[in-house]
Amino acid sequence: MKKILFITPYFGRSGSEMQLFYILQNMEKQDFKPYLFSRDNGVLLKLLSKNIKHYVGYKQHNNFLYRILRLLLYAIGVNPIEFQLRIIHKKIKPDFWYINTIANKEAIKLAKKLGVKFVTHFHELPMSYSLVKNEIIETLVKQSTLAIGCSEIVCEKLIDMGHKNVQLLYGFVDDANIKFTRPIHEIKTELGIKPTDFVWIISGHANTTKGVDFLIPLIKKLKVNHKIIWLGETDKSGTSFYVEEAKKQQFSDRIIFTGLKSDDYHSYFDIGHAYLSLSREDSFPLVLIEAAHLGKPIVGINSGGINEFVKDGIGIVVHHNYDELSIAMQNMEINYSNYDKSYLKEYAKKFNPIEQSKKLIKILNTIV
Repeated sequence: MKKILFITPYFGRSGSEMQLFYILQNMEKQDFKPYLFSRDNGVLLKLLSKNIKHYVGYKQHNNFLYRILRLLLYAIGVNPIEFQLRIIHKKIKPDFWYINTIANKEAIKLAKKLGVKFVTHFHELPMSYSLVKNEIIETLVKQSTLAIGCSEIVCEKLIDMGHKNVQLLYGFVDDANIKFTRPIHEIKTELGIKPTDFVWIISGHANTTKGVDFLIPLIKKLKVNHKIIWLGETDKSGTSFYVEEAKKQQFSDRIIFTGLKSDDYHSYFDIGHAYLSLSREDSFPLVLIEAAHLGKPIVGINSGGINEFVKDGIGIVVHHNYDELSIAMQNMEINYSNYDKSYLKEYAKKFNPIEQSKKLIKILNTIV
């Protein structure tokens, strides 16, 4: 049995880490034995199967002594994550590492130092490459045995940089985790949604990359019965301040930021008629699969992987143009009855953890 050490930064509810959670939960135990290292003590660790051994970085370790050790290591000039990963690697002797996202810079640097065989799962497009130093991307491209991209456009960028072994594994969602906790009418009353309103849902961290600044010029072009509800945290940037202030001045009843809704997330999502994607760049948004599972058609800006998911009967993709986008949104209201919710839900089921985990096993078997 081959052993894999999966490495991830937070193991929280981001799209890339939810996907890793599904992979670990569905991995065929007779082919591979998975281990997990998470730099942070993320919420998904509590949900992880007890059969999967996991390690938490010293910074958020439950044992206070490890947190003290981290400070001592820093004091003598030793990187605590590299130190811990060396110990874990020596202890379990994995056949290879599986580095989830480009955010694991310490693990990537150490893999290079140790000459460890590793696989990289890319969930990012080039705009996100700016979040790390160029040597991190260089190491991932030139030294990873295998690069897995979450969409065709992500794979294309890896091939552009010269990676010789790139494989596609589309993102996926486990619909068993879709749960409703509150009645729709109750939430609509809370948010002031009228029967004549056409409601758009956006989900995710409200920031510039996700197109939060597009809200104001867009809402000006929409009919007054169109309302946009954004589920997720809003960052503290000047851009978000502009949106919040403009909203207060003119559109307080048409743009609603709910903040995080972990427990009631799908109940809030379900009050929408359709899903709206304003991202400037997005590799393969898992939220689109969630929207389809809930029978919500999609309108979005061509920002990357959305083109690979949104086909006829699923929604409309436009270019970065407010006029074109607003027309598509208003046409969706007019033609809303033409979108078959049953078809949307069946389409979403193609992107499921069981089938995608089987595909991953086949991909990994090519390198062992």
